[in-house]
Amino acid sequence: MVQILPKLKDQLAVMPFLLRIQTIAGLWGDRSQRYRFYLIFSYFCFMVVLPKILFGYPDLEIAVRGTAELMFESNAFFGMLMFSFQRDNYERLVNQLQDLATLVFKDLQAELGTYLIEVNQRVDRSSKIYCCCHLSLATFFWFMPIYSTYSAYRAATNSTEPIEHVLHLEEELYWLKSRTSIVHYTIYAAIMWPTIYTLGFTGGSKLLTIFSNVKYCSAMLKLVALRIRCLANVKEEKIEKELNEIIAMHQKTLDCVLLLETTFRWVFFVQFIQCTMIWCSLILYIAVTGFSSTVANVCVQIILITVETYGYCYFGTDLTTESFGVALAVYDCEWYKFSISMRRNLRLLLQRSQKSLGITAGKFRFVNVAQFGKMLKMSYSFYVVLKDQF
Repeated sequence: MVQILPKLKDQLAVMPFLLRIQTIAGLWGDRSQRYRFYLIFSYFCFMVVLPKILFGYPDLEIAVRGTAELMFESNAFFGMLMFSFQRDNYERLVNQLQDLATLVFKDLQAELGTYLIEVNQRVDRSSKIYCCCHLSLATFFWFMPIYSTYSAYRAATNSTEPIEHVLHLEEELYWLKSRTSIVHYTIYAAIMWPTIYTLGFTGGSKLLTIFSNVKYCSAMLKLVALRIRCLANVKEEKIEKELNEIIAMHQKTLDCVLLLETTFRWVFFVQFIQCTMIWCSLILYIAVTGFSSTVANVCVQIILITVETYGYCYFGTDLTTESFGVALAVYDCEWYKFSISMRRNLRLLLQRSQKSLGITAGKFRFVNVAQFGKMLKMSYSFYVVLKDQF
């Protein structure tokens, strides 16, 4: 798959693929185009939220799945809605990352520029692979219910027995009788085609936005640590100036992390709450109904929400690790050989880098792998309580 993907044209560019996707959605670039996202959000409300709220569900099992679906889909759209309200902070974040990248490529050692080019290539390649996988899952999510339904009609031997219509989303789509009429089901399936891909596009955009920006902030912290380790190779008359530039670069990177935290803290907060509720609801649905033709789509949703949440926690842990890596680089740089003024500056840099750094969910909890494990335990406890009620 990697070989057939388009290559990164500008290896010095900061997240060009992500910014292109955000431009399509109206979340980057010309602000006069931001109506695009609000059109996408309105379409989601009209095709998903309103039918689920206004028309209800025929039984309890379907209600459980439908509610879990609504939370799953709302997780992406309301997350991106909150992100759209933080556009000023996000633009400052990207601009600062671009300034730091320009500094690395123009004024610093070649090995630092090589590392950042590798990061650019890795982020670009991973983003494109993820989009291909996400597109495949969206196609599977749309195709399998249609295949199951029409296969059941072809295999039917008794015309009087009702055929189960496998719906893409558990909802009564306004006045379509998609559960009983094959004609209405065909219309419903055609309407679901743009709806499913809109859901996939928005969910993928949210994930790539967070992953790419967190990874880039981690890379900048890594570059600060690499510059510190290279201090021993700097000429004596230039070493103090280099240290001052390192401190300035570290401060700019800390500003980027603060902007990252400000932009996404409430997105993460909603993500953690909804992820716990979705896990409980969907696993409860499988436990109550057993394995059936509708379980495949449920499993896709569980996989997507789990991978997404774990990814946030993994990159959050990586960001924290790289922040402590700056402190380790200071400690290992043979600071005792430097002048008193340099040691004083190194001590301040060490103290600043020892402070726990990361992204939080609503300023309550750090987003990391340990927190992901706690979420799993809490979700299982909720599931056990809910299961006892059915």
